[in-house]
Amino acid sequence: MFFIKASLFILIFITSTSLGFLYGKKYSKRVENLIALQQGIRILQSEIIIFSNPLPEALKNTSNKVNKQIAKIFLIIRDSLLKNHSGDIYYSFLVSEIYLKDLFFRKEDIDLFLSLGKMIGKTNRLDQEKQFNYLLVELETLITEAKEDRKKNEKMYRSLGLLLGLGIIIILI
Repeated sequence: MFFIKASLFILIFITSTSLGFLYGKKYSKRVENLIALQQGIRILQSEIIIFSNPLPEALKNTSNKVNKQIAKIFLIIRDSLLKNHSGDIYYSFLVSEIYLKDLFFRKEDIDLFLSLGKMIGKTNRLDQEKQFNYLLVELETLITEAKEDRKKNEKMYRSLGLLLGLGIIIILI
């Protein structure tokens, strides 16, 4: 009987601690993904502004130079752009919105990225460069906020999972 109780207590403790760590990890993943997205946007900027590549080619080249999760976003946009014969770039960006939510992005992160779809190809090269720079500054602000959230919340959720497991065990004893 003691062995069954001990096994149950260990299972409860491991489960609650794991849940705390998993929930806290989403804050780290958001920061990592925002930094990778920032890198991708910088690469896309250079592909469009400096190399003057057409958008589908620029998106493909960008996807080859970033991590797999962010690369998938650029490939989704590229595929949608090639399939969408109306040439509406913003619509192609909207298609990627579902996948963006899986990367722990918040609404403001997604809205900022989607604003990129509204401005690409609408103005001349100089204005696009200004808009890219503005977007990157805003993204840097979001990264700073995400780092603060991670610092504040990640440790809290880890500790909360651990303490919850201990609390349940104490109540059951």
